[in-house]
Amino acid sequence: MRVITAETQERAHALADAMLLWRARKDLGHDGPIPSPETTARHEWTEAERTRAKARAQAIIAGTPDRVHGELTTLAEAHGVGEIMINTLTSDPDDRLTSYRLLAERFTA
Repeated sequence: MRVITAETQERAHALADAMLLWRARKDLGHDGPIPSPETTARHEWTEAERTRAKARAQAIIAGTPDRVHGELTTLAEAHGVGEIMINTLTSDPDDRLTSYRLLAERFTA
């Protein structure tokens, strides 16, 4: 499961958009690095990129720790599992570590 948490909903969505742009490009044959949220915000998306990103967005949970905790808990209960493996992809390793830290703090609170 692709998951991104951040202090604000806006930052989480900016990070998710960057991951979606990377994934859309990869699907379309361009295997480059994950762009930064700032680069993504300036990017003029092609129709093909938008289409691919929309399809991929359904497999991402992004938001504040409380929101993501709620969605993951609901998902786990719906499937009767006690563990979910998550993967966070960002251009900056500090954003990735922050995402994991925020989520870990929320689940241990």
